[in-house]
Amino acid sequence: MKKPRLLTVMIVAVFALFLLMLYLPLWAQDEQPGDRIYGLITVDNSEVRVGPDFAYDSIGRLPLNASVEILGRAGDFYRSWDGRQWLQIVYGDRSAWVYARLVRTSQAFNSIFPTGMLLPRNADGRVPEVFNLSTYICDQWVGEMTLTGNFMAGDQTLTVTYPGLQGANVYSVIVIDPTGFRTAFDSETTTAVIELGRLPSMAGTYTWRVAPYWTSSTYRYNWQQVCLLRTGGTFEKPLTGYPATATARAAGG
Repeated sequence: MKKPRLLTVMIVAVFALFLLMLYLPLWAQDEQPGDRIYGLITVDNSEVRVGPDFAYDSIGRLPLNASVEILGRAGDFYRSWDGRQWLQIVYGDRSAWVYARLVRTSQAFNSIFPTGMLLPRNADGRVPEVFNLSTYICDQWVGEMTLTGNFMAGDQTLTVTYPGLQGANVYSVIVIDPTGFRTAFDSETTTAVIELGRLPSMAGTYTWRVAPYWTSSTYRYNWQQVCLLRTGGTFEKPLTGYPATATARAAGG
């Protein structure tokens, strides 16, 4: 009897860890950067790139012991450097990226504020050819975000629009309630519909944010986020669900 129970506990633990890894990048994006961080180049002629990946175009090199101001990071450090840890730095009159192993920083890598995302990869480990790597992908994601509709006026849906990103083939609108609970509304276009019936019953001010993804799979867990979440705006939501229904019935509505 003990073995089946142990197996069940192990399965639940693995699933919980999977969910944590899936949503950790989204949680981290709500944090705020702290004080300035500086670094020192430890390898002569360290290459500087337009984005956080060796696949991006190179735009220059830095000499040994060059001092750089660090703006943020992409990726996480676990047990060893594996090519997926990058630092965003001030480079002349712009920002650029350098592989983190080549820099000694004044702050531990994982504690640096995340400002970028790693490139998606195909099953063979290559970057999909749909992306333009001459500039940092997320710098290409520009344009207005709009919202139409009003839950407070009785609408059952809101429609939001956001800019498209070359290479992204699916988008997720994340709606965050006043307690921080998140509801995702996915779309393959630059328009998504937020449904009142799918949101928590709580009344208050809700925030909506958008993230672009690339995927070659129909399973959401296989989606690869291309850029960090960007805030589109807020909207007001009335109390819904059982308490609101009961109040309406008592009033003869």
